Amino acid sequence: MAILTNGVFLNYYATPNISNSSRNITSLTFETIAYVTETLVFLFLGIGLFSFNHPFKLMGIGLFLTTILNLCISRFLNVRFCTWAANLTRSEAAKVKPKTEFVIWFSGLRGAMAYALALSSPKDFPTVGPIILVDTLLYSLLTILI
Repeated sequence: MAILTNGVFLNYYATPNISNSSRNITSLTFETIAYVTETLVFLFLGIGLFSFNHPFKLMGIGLFLTTILNLCISRFLNVRFCTWAANLTRSEAAKVKPKTEFVIWFSGLRGAMAYALALSSPKDFPTVGPIILVDTLLYSLLTILI
């Protein structure tokens, strides 16, 4: 939240006070950093799938299918409620349309942060932690690749 707030205020106050060349260099620098970090996340997920001994046999396909179903439904309900609440305060021209809601639902950030949080689950929950990690890893890869 602090980074987001800082970005909003810097955009409002700093943008008019820097030259065009400085603005271009800053934009290029942040695009490069974003590209490098996104590449690192993909490498980390790929290495995490093939480098460690995961308990794939303990998990079963039923858990993975239930995970997909539950997360898709909960994400849909969350996006639907948030866009409904946002549309209450907007004019008719600025309202979020159903096609845009679908894009928000389908293309949201899903995998990298969930996988990073699940990395500590084997230590925190010794019996089910490895299964949580594998389930999160497979879901992250599925949503990123599709």
